[in-house]
Amino acid sequence: MSHVRAILRLIVLAISLIFTFIAWILGALPLIATPDARRAWRNNCSRMGARLSAWSVGMRISVTGSPPEPPFCLVANHLSYLDAVVLMAHIRGVMISKSEVASWPFIGLLSRGIGTVFIDRTTARDVVRVNTIIRDLLQSGDGIAFFPEGTTSDGSAVGPFRSSLLNYPAESSYPVHYAAIRYETDTGVASDRVCWWGDMGFGAHLYHLARLPRFRAEVQFGVPPVMGTDRKQLTAELQSRIEDLFTPVH
Repeated sequence: MSHVRAILRLIVLAISLIFTFIAWILGALPLIATPDARRAWRNNCSRMGARLSAWSVGMRISVTGSPPEPPFCLVANHLSYLDAVVLMAHIRGVMISKSEVASWPFIGLLSRGIGTVFIDRTTARDVVRVNTIIRDLLQSGDGIAFFPEGTTSDGSAVGPFRSSLLNYPAESSYPVHYAAIRYETDTGVASDRVCWWGDMGFGAHLYHLARLPRFRAEVQFGVPPVMGTDRKQLTAELQSRIEDLFTPVH
């Protein structure tokens, strides 16, 4: 029965992504002329796609606190590729994602379409490029969210934060919002079946995830936002705030 459930859910997920892609394409046409209108359309498509994707794979999301309103800079801990879905279902902005996602079949194309910023953290030049994009997005009134850990974990603890993408918020004393994400299943297998870490393959993980009867994502937005002029101190304070909110995944 669980295998049938997984197949049906993955079919529904594919249909949801295609529907989101078509909606985004319609908004990319000259029908919407102003940048603000295009941004609003992009945000609506992103939120719709994220919520459809969550529903498709059996994920229910509970939210504590209020998501920030644009413009904003938001950071969160990182457990799975699902983290972006959890955040995008409730914020109005764009995500920063690792460069590998851009090459994923269809998902990469859709991610580019809705404005995802891709980064290769292994090159200093690309970090500089993305920092410039962060500055431009915030100055234009947009929202940006990313995961300072730079990699996912099994959910036993929050990993070390990297400060490289907090350059502009530190230089300009820009307030940085934060959120803690965790997952829970009825059978207590969230660490292996929902969190995506180590050498887990994406396709196999997604299939086994879709076999679960259901699972829950919990996101807690913290207040107030954090400000600081020293990038490393700002990063350390954000990590401490998220650790205070975070409950380990079982």
